[in-house]
Amino acid sequence: MNRLALAWPALATCVTAFAQQGITVYGVADLGVVRDSDSGVTTMKVDSGLQTASRLGFKGTEALGSGLAASFVIESQIEADSGQPSFAGRVFGSQVWVGLSSPLGTVRLGRMFTPYFGAIATNDPFDAKGPGEATRLFQDSGVRMDNTVKYSLPPTLGGFYADLAYGFGESGVSQAANRQLSMDAGYTAGPLNTVLAFHQTNDAQGRKQVRSVLAGGNMDFGRLRAWLLAARNRNDSELDTRDYLLGVSVPFGVASIAATYVYKADRFHANADARQLAVGYYYALSKRTNTYLIASDLRNDDAVQYQASLPGGARRLLACGMRHQF
Repeated sequence: MNRLALAWPALATCVTAFAQQGITVYGVADLGVVRDSDSGVTTMKVDSGLQTASRLGFKGTEALGSGLAASFVIESQIEADSGQPSFAGRVFGSQVWVGLSSPLGTVRLGRMFTPYFGAIATNDPFDAKGPGEATRLFQDSGVRMDNTVKYSLPPTLGGFYADLAYGFGESGVSQAANRQLSMDAGYTAGPLNTVLAFHQTNDAQGRKQVRSVLAGGNMDFGRLRAWLLAARNRNDSELDTRDYLLGVSVPFGVASIAATYVYKADRFHANADARQLAVGYYYALSKRTNTYLIASDLRNDDAVQYQASLPGGARRLLACGMRHQF
């Protein structure tokens, strides 16, 4: 019997006990039918996580007195169309961390999302997931960091926030090998959210593999929300790209629409740009359940093949599905 077969029955047995201790069990089931046209070849399939990644998680907080609190998250991302974990060999590959909070801020240890990716996701109308996500072209910093220590400012600073995360490479080559550094800082109040973010990843030899700097935000104008992001990605050899996003989302009743234009410009290589146009429609059936229809059209210059199987290829996705949160 494999490890997954052993793990899931054990988790199910613990759910009742967890609930009695004030621990929250939460999750998302998101499935849809996708028409995928890749460089002229079209396929149809059922896929998971087209609006939000399907997941099952456990979280809790314990007050320790004197303003201190302990907290944790244990979360598994699941391919709901097959029941397999999204990360091979990692039942809880989505995030696992333990934290200690005080009036001075919060320190967390474990595997977690990078602040840089968080800056993208919170300023992308598609939440950096599915056919319309910005990270189909944006440099995404790898999304998650292992072996991480993260500090976050307390949520009592009048809308100002910041996170600093350091991921130990844990390599026998050097302290710098596979190391990651990620941070963000911003301001959110009322209709406005702004952010600056930075991420650096080292390779297995300790060289700077990618350095990314991002600025952006979003603003609610009442009838619509406007979104803007701009980023630069570099290293010491052949990487020098710019990422841009311009988006809008419009709510109307129990429905909403979102649209973005994403552009990637390569300053080092010729004829290596790409662009994506995406639009989504969402209809809420309840507070926890909605349906969606999302389409995207990504086109590459002749020298690149972002999300496509052939250089210069186009990738067009059309997804129709349902998301349920619990």
